[in-house]
Amino acid sequence: MYTRWPPPSPPSRNERCFGYRRTAIIVALFLAGIAPPNNVLLAQQSGEIDREYTIKGAFLYNFGRYVQWPAAAYVDEHAPFVIGVLGTDPFGAVLDEIASSSKVDGRPVVAKRFATMAEYSPCQILFIAASADAKVKTDALAKLQSKGVLLVGEEPGLVQQGAVVSFYVENNKVRFEINVETAKQQQLKVSSKLLSLAKIVGTP
Repeated sequence: MYTRWPPPSPPSRNERCFGYRRTAIIVALFLAGIAPPNNVLLAQQSGEIDREYTIKGAFLYNFGRYVQWPAAAYVDEHAPFVIGVLGTDPFGAVLDEIASSSKVDGRPVVAKRFATMAEYSPCQILFIAASADAKVKTDALAKLQSKGVLLVGEEPGLVQQGAVVSFYVENNKVRFEINVETAKQQQLKVSSKLLSLAKIVGTP
């Protein structure tokens, strides 16, 4: 059996960061209606979802670019754009890498993690991980209604319970659904480009 020598070195931090930024760019191209290069699509054409949470993390960042928040969602004009994760963080370093080199509407991006709602501090996007306890999820959905927060889940039925967006997997690709009625209740304006890529729940 042929073995490469010397063995390849693990990717550097800069290489990993480039990979995350490239994924964010890929998602942005989809949202702009531009097809990315064919070789990029191979990442989602295997029997399992490759880099699932890199893709979901890139979507979270791009949701920030295609959703408008009410002015009251920020403490002041210098406040950062905050992406929070409720429950055990499945993203690893993905969100931190994206945040380190990205801005949303001119604001720096910050990633925060919360085990429970007792630790919660205001976010523009709150990702409710599948790992979060059922009571924690219920608590979040109840307390953050009409608070100007883009609540994002990854479980079936969550958009019927109060989330605005929920990821799902179809044909080995990460997709998402949007509850447009809940988005309105949260005073969020969702771009038509983003809506065109989503499965719509509720009445526009």
